[in-house]
Amino acid sequence: MIPARFAANLDWLYAEHAYLDRPAAARADGFTAVELQQPHLHDIAALKASLAELRVVLINAPAGDWAAGERGFAALPGREAEFRDTTLRGLDLAHRLGAARVHLLSGLAEDSATTRATWLANLRWAAGQSALPLVVEPINRRDMPGYFLHRQAQALELLGALGTPGVQLQLDLYHCRVTEGESMTHLLRALDLGRLGHVQLAGVAGRHEPEAAEYTAELALLEARGWPGAVGLEYRPRAGTSAGLAWLTSVR
Repeated sequence: MIPARFAANLDWLYAEHAYLDRPAAARADGFTAVELQQPHLHDIAALKASLAELRVVLINAPAGDWAAGERGFAALPGREAEFRDTTLRGLDLAHRLGAARVHLLSGLAEDSATTRATWLANLRWAAGQSALPLVVEPINRRDMPGYFLHRQAQALELLGALGTPGVQLQLDLYHCRVTEGESMTHLLRALDLGRLGHVQLAGVAGRHEPEAAEYTAELALLEARGWPGAVGLEYRPRAGTSAGLAWLTSVR
């Protein structure tokens, strides 16, 4: 049985199956929780039916035209209307799918006084619209060049300025290690500040399955602290997803 705190990201795992067949494959492997990156691309009624008996711990709100390079709007001056539209659509999707939280993407922009002010104003508005927790994620600029929110200290500083518990940090240990060189210090700080809303991971080498002990210390810290959230598996399986889950036998 997969430990309950682990959630299969259905946009990355089970790519050998049609999307609406992925929840069944995840259930068959013992997952009880999933996260969804682009649920808006699918028929929501059919998707909801396929997710029966699975907890949806996270969805992304729509982030614009992904194929054209858009990656959200939160930090983009002049794109406030798109941010509000995609946020409301994401909240509606979360309600329909029973999702626990919504990730709002920040967009491609340099870190400046103007983009920070735009981000803060947009997230304050979003927090006022949502009864669900919202999360924001620093994403490394190797995988997503130009992404506004890319360092842990930057994210925590902005969340501190925002000053609302309704917006929390989504800490992807993979992105953190690529950008910062390590993840333990940053995870500990997020926990100490009470800002940690969601965790994800992938093996740093190739963004595949983690090595057996790659995140032992971080997972042990979460358990020791009694952190109640979920850990999303957002990686690219080397071969079949099910065969690649053997690394989970080394963690609790």
